[in-house]
Amino acid sequence: MLETRTQIRQIVDSERFNNIVFIAILASSISIGFETYDWGATGNRFLLYLDWFFMTIFVTEILFRIYAMRFDFFKDPWCIFDFIIVGIALFPSTGVFRVFRVFRVLRAFRLVSRIPELKLVAESLIYSVRGLSAVATLLMVVIYVFAVLSTALFQNSGTEGAIYFGTLGKSLYSLFQVMTLESWSNGIVRQLIEEEGWWVGFYFVIFIFMTTFTFLNMFVAIFTNTVVALEADSEEGINNEVRKIQSQLDVLVDEIKQLRAGLEEE
Repeated sequence: MLETRTQIRQIVDSERFNNIVFIAILASSISIGFETYDWGATGNRFLLYLDWFFMTIFVTEILFRIYAMRFDFFKDPWCIFDFIIVGIALFPSTGVFRVFRVFRVLRAFRLVSRIPELKLVAESLIYSVRGLSAVATLLMVVIYVFAVLSTALFQNSGTEGAIYFGTLGKSLYSLFQVMTLESWSNGIVRQLIEEEGWWVGFYFVIFIFMTTFTFLNMFVAIFTNTVVALEADSEEGINNEVRKIQSQLDVLVDEIKQLRAGLEEE
């Protein structure tokens, strides 16, 4: 029993097995995209059989991993991620569960757990949530302050002022549009400049510098620092393993030397 589990563990950890799973995930994601078209009765039936084939591969993979890893399977966040994605895809696509059919496309996210570079990016994003949340909170405060100011300044500035800044809600949405640089000049600001004067352009340029440029750079800086930190931790972990193996080899060499010295004395 233990020998069988060890053999299966070697299989699921092998590069060939993981490459097969990777190809199956990629092919499954492509086939789900094909299902958005109508291929006729024969074509749709073929895609349905193909979907069952891929699901058989994924379920078999998960069962093998659970059998080989036992409780360690549920200690690995990426294994849990795969388990949830495959579990969602197993829901029937009829009756009340029809809504779950669309979630089958989530299987494409399993590619993240199979590509080391994508895993690093995903882990960096997760570990960056705290810092990004703080920056996002500060960004919302800045937008709220400008929304209140903009409502007071521009709600009576002609038709455009009423449309874009007539209420606090409209101001929040309009400032979000300005922050994304989507038609902010020709669509909003130039009309307000004609009504109020040149200082309106200066006002919105300040807003753009405080939000779009400053906060975007802060988001990038936090995410980049997290990626670098995770890479450093990974390299440190590898170095620690190398040092541990080296120390074990040193102990083994010392024991061999002592044994050799004892044999020579005899």
